[in-house]
Amino acid sequence: MPLYKGLYKMAGNTRGKLKEKFEGVHRNFEWSKKHLVEALALIQHHNPKLSDAVSSLSDGIDTLDELAMNIYARI
Repeated sequence: MPLYKGLYKMAGNTRGKLKEKFEGVHRNFEWSKKHLVEALALIQHHNPKLSDAVSSLSDGIDTLDELAMNIYARI
């Protein structure tokens, strides 16, 4: 699809539905982050290696969420 002013051109209905999907992706990432924070609270003093792994997963989710929101902004 051709770009117009840095944005992809598409029918308004398709654009709206696509934006809804990326909003859902963002909400799911927020939900995942909430659960990871709770998991960290449970394990942080008991298992430092697992805490590091959960923190790394959280960082990865942040990166994926940022990518999804960048796509959302270009739709």
